Amino acid sequence: MKRKATRYLCLLAAALVAFPVLAQTNFYNQVSQMWLAGQKAQVYSIATNRLAANTNDIAGLVLKMEYELAFVDLGNLTNTMQKVVSIGSSINTTNFAQIFPQLQGEITVLQAAIPNYPTNELVQDVQKGSITNKPMTYGTVIQAIEADGLLGD
Repeated sequence: MKRKATRYLCLLAAALVAFPVLAQTNFYNQVSQMWLAGQKAQVYSIATNRLAANTNDIAGLVLKMEYELAFVDLGNLTNTMQKVVSIGSSINTTNFAQIFPQLQGEITVLQAAIPNYPTNELVQDVQKGSITNKPMTYGTVIQAIEADGLLGD
């Protein structure tokens, strides 16, 4: 019984962290602050929750890509980058359309570099993902998504 209560408390705590971010108010500020504070797993959880609700959610895809890049999750990163380009190519809102060509170019460069990634550096680079006070690589993309009203309800 005690174990069951602990699970419920953990779920409640996770909900209290995630629900304000899912409310779409100051989304970028909230996920950015979480990222800087080292709460990267929680940002990843937000991404996967968004993607569970809509597999084509561009904010969820960009956040997922951000996490996979930070932790050098090359197996998933390649697929996520392809999905970001696929979905992003069909979005023509003002801010996102302006920033998308740069994002697409960076993804193309990363996709070309991944097969040559030195495996002897992988463990060291994965540990770098946990560094706090390092801003999100694609924060400006999340800002554009928010500014264009693409976060949904």
